[in-house]
Amino acid sequence: MVGAWEHLPAARVPAPLARHVVAMDGYSADGLAPGVHRGLPSAGLTLVLSLDQPLRTAPTEQAWSDGVRDAQWVSLGGLHTRAAMVEQPGRWAGVQLTLRPVGVQRLLGVPAAELPVASWDAGDLLGDEVDRVVEDLHAAPDWPGRYAAVSRFLLRLLDRADRGTSPSDPRPEVEEAWRLLTGPAPRAVADVADSVGYSRRRLTQLLTAETGHGPKTLQRLARFDTARREVVAAASAGSSLAHVAARTGYYDQSHLVRDFHEFAGLGPSAWLAAEFANVQGAPAGAAAASSA
Repeated sequence: MVGAWEHLPAARVPAPLARHVVAMDGYSADGLAPGVHRGLPSAGLTLVLSLDQPLRTAPTEQAWSDGVRDAQWVSLGGLHTRAAMVEQPGRWAGVQLTLRPVGVQRLLGVPAAELPVASWDAGDLLGDEVDRVVEDLHAAPDWPGRYAAVSRFLLRLLDRADRGTSPSDPRPEVEEAWRLLTGPAPRAVADVADSVGYSRRRLTQLLTAETGHGPKTLQRLARFDTARREVVAAASAGSSLAHVAARTGYYDQSHLVRDFHEFAGLGPSAWLAAEFANVQGAPAGAAAASSA
């Protein structure tokens, strides 16, 4: 049974947050088939604020098999390279944000490289703000009010980080390198290093300190994120995986399939079979069709 996805009003990201927040989307669905959703890796940080019940997750498929279950109203982690497991109930609702990892220290007080990818409580970093935003979300009467509650939460974090111990912005060259590596027309790592005036080794050091990953991994994560969206679109349009591979910068279909196995734990066809019934009909930013 395909769940009924509610079509929600668009969220507006306040100008002071635009540097850090790539996207903010509400999601709401009922009648989903209960199961387990794979939160796939991407080049962005994912922040999820759940509405109906705490989000139950495990950082990897193996951890899920071992019985690990973290239940949190606010879920946040670093850039991961393996699928996180998310329990999918019959009804799902909340607000999901994609944060730009480069420069996120200005928002969170720590660089993306210091955010764990294993089990942890976001309250360890955000403190009482977690309880406050959860209360505000539940008190909001409608989706614009919920978006406003999340925006106020992020603005408070921004103010808190600015009042902290000298939060530093990344070097402009690092920001430019990240943009070139993860943009719609990514360039070779060596070319990006030359463009920003660093050796490849130095660029790797700076990006790893900022995000937790070197330039090649960031580029692969961005390409995979594009590819998994294209796989969903291709399935709806009856297009082939070979066509998706060609459109998204892979050498061939086998190359695409290898990345799916590495990052998703499944090939694209198996992933679609597991996810597509609930992905179909979901809005672009909905959790069931996105990374986590």
